[in-house]
Amino acid sequence: MNQKAGIVITTRNREQDLKKLFVHLQKNESWAKYPVWVHDDASDTVSDDYWQSISNSAYCLIRNPRNYGAALNRNISNCSAPFDYIFSLDDDSCFVDEIGPELAIKYMDDNPKVAVLSFPLVDSFNPKPIQDTSPYPCLSYMACAALIRKSIFMEMGGYYSNFFYYGEEPELCLRIWSAGYEVHAFPACRVYHWANSNVQDSRVKGFYGTQNRIWSHFLHTPIPLLPLEIARACGSYIKLSLKTKIPLVHLRGLVSGIQQGILTWHERQVLPIRLYRYLESLPISAISSNTE
Repeated sequence: MNQKAGIVITTRNREQDLKKLFVHLQKNESWAKYPVWVHDDASDTVSDDYWQSISNSAYCLIRNPRNYGAALNRNISNCSAPFDYIFSLDDDSCFVDEIGPELAIKYMDDNPKVAVLSFPLVDSFNPKPIQDTSPYPCLSYMACAALIRKSIFMEMGGYYSNFFYYGEEPELCLRIWSAGYEVHAFPACRVYHWANSNVQDSRVKGFYGTQNRIWSHFLHTPIPLLPLEIARACGSYIKLSLKTKIPLVHLRGLVSGIQQGILTWHERQVLPIRLYRYLESLPISAISSNTE
């Protein structure tokens, strides 16, 4: 059993997606060698028989007694998993490139300052080939498609657990970059994310995504730039509300983000302006590419 690297999956009430993921992982020999660590965040619509089948397939299964939220649940998962490198997937995402994970591990071995590799998302298990697989710096990553160096994750204190849901990755990456480490995109290992969103998901993301973006600015944005960044964020969510038609959800998120930012002002870890400007110039995460 390979314990240098393993797959860590956090899940909640996604039985069918988790089944699909295990099928794809187990049918590919290149991926099946990685032990799978499953952490369930108090699912209440999944059968006990199913959990028994998962416990037989997974390297480890942990079930929370209550819903801790994505950030705290991922902290517990990543800190307890006995892997040097953590493939962070969701219950509805999986690799598509056969040797992509192996190449990603080698890249991390060769680049000890890289804390996280961000994998591009694609729209199927058979995406078009790409010509340029060269890694490049990016601002952040998505937890459904990444390789995390556990030692640096621990050094940074993990995700900001006050973020119950959404936006924990970019906040962590600001601290990673500030500490002198880096986040790179790694196009040679792509991930298919087949997530199906619904109205409730959109409203939850609309609130927490808005709140945590504003809150992150209060935690890390240099004072001279803070008013402008808050104004930009408010403007972007006003435009988004015209498309999503949930303006009150976004408004609540904006107000809550400002309130939380003020309440946690003492926790500020401000980035140097030069570093902040550099990070603004980077892609947000790995750029999905299906170009031939």
